[in-house]
Amino acid sequence: MATMKKILLSILFTVLFTGISLSAVKVNIYLTNPNIATPGGYWKIDVMATILPAQTWRVGSSNLRVDWVTIPPNAVTIHADNPAANPLACLHSNANYSAMTTTSILGGTAVSLNISRLNNCCVLTPGTYKIGEIRFNRLDTTGCIRLAIRTNSVLQDSITQLVTPADWTSTLDTHCYRLDVTVGNISGNNEVPREFKLYTNYPNPFNPTTTLKYDVAKQTFVKITIFDILGKEVEKLVNQNMTPGRYEVMWNASNFASGTYFYKFETDYFTDIKKMILVK
Repeated sequence: MATMKKILLSILFTVLFTGISLSAVKVNIYLTNPNIATPGGYWKIDVMATILPAQTWRVGSSNLRVDWVTIPPNAVTIHADNPAANPLACLHSNANYSAMTTTSILGGTAVSLNISRLNNCCVLTPGTYKIGEIRFNRLDTTGCIRLAIRTNSVLQDSITQLVTPADWTSTLDTHCYRLDVTVGNISGNNEVPREFKLYTNYPNPFNPTTTLKYDVAKQTFVKITIFDILGKEVEKLVNQNMTPGRYEVMWNASNFASGTYFYKFETDYFTDIKKMILVK
């Protein structure tokens, strides 16, 4: 009798844990690496997918939908791409998938990155993948843009549609990314800096623009954030993975009041903060 109870309990636990495994979240979708595309001058951002541990995504036909809004309004239009810019190779233009595209939807207030499967699924195992890029035409470079992944995006695991948040999730990004910010490598001779360094901005004091220069000694995620005198974040200039090099980024403070501001340089290996003064 005791043996039979152990067997029944074992079967029960197996069923329970199997159910948990089947319902586990497979993939997290997020946006990163805002930048200016060259050539073309388009504002672009990468669509990323992280497959969680012990999960796989057998990528079926999918539509990754992103809402956008700009301040001021109508500062950009969607640059619909056919084919999409820099798509993941296994999901694009081969025997198993049609060309990946981006299309304007909902009257131009959202954009969709479209994956169309023809035959066998590309199987993504645990890790992070760049799926493709979304690009915009810049009409007013003094503005900024906010983006949000729509929860009614269609993600299919083979022919089974995943639902959020049980099967897939997305990372909320509340930043308003400036449309005039360019991040440029100014090494010129491909010299790799020996150490991380944040330089004093120039000019300082400034009105209304100033340039921030910094050295990246090894590949890492880089953030450069602007804070006001009270320590409140007012702008994020850089928020992306970067390769070694000497870089510069411009801050346009046209929409901010005169005063003292701080800029913080953060990497996985080094952090520094410096002060600058806006005088109007």
